[in-house]
Amino acid sequence: MTPPPDLTGTFRRQLAGVRIDHDDVDGYLGPRGWLVTSGVTDVVAPFVTHLPADDGDVARFAGLDACAAQALLEILGPEQLEDRQNDAPSLGVLLRTTVAHPDAVELHGYLVGPVRTDERLTAEGCLVYGAPDLDITPRHDPGCQCDRLWALVQRDLGITDAACLPHEVTRQLNPWRPNEPCWSLWWD
Repeated sequence: MTPPPDLTGTFRRQLAGVRIDHDDVDGYLGPRGWLVTSGVTDVVAPFVTHLPADDGDVARFAGLDACAAQALLEILGPEQLEDRQNDAPSLGVLLRTTVAHPDAVELHGYLVGPVRTDERLTAEGCLVYGAPDLDITPRHDPGCQCDRLWALVQRDLGITDAACLPHEVTRQLNPWRPNEPCWSLWWD
């Protein structure tokens, strides 16, 4: 069995190697290194799919579940929960939805490490397990049922603060739930 990627260690090494100027002590959403010192990296680590290749790169995660979402809700502050990936729903809404619908929603996104002043945890989308029989096409050809999926996501799951429909909706099977098709919703 392969050990999980060492997200916390990677970000600790980044932080140790960074020279923080007096004006750079506070980052975008907290003091430099807050992802590590608050425990966010420990919560997200089991879901990491990619560690940063260099200091400018991000760590990616997928399949973040209700248990992890609840832990993050207990750690993160209001400003961090209001953060969003461009047109995506806010992190707080996505985390609360995941907790409320543990069998139906998982999150995917990325973490920006402490080397950068925009250090953060971002959910850029979600995996929705449900409505597997909808016909959704990549170019939204005539007959595409993406509007039905979006209505379900808003009405039944409560994801209501996105600026627009997802930029991409794709059907997928994940290795951690191989017999359950889901829809990946992604916002740019």
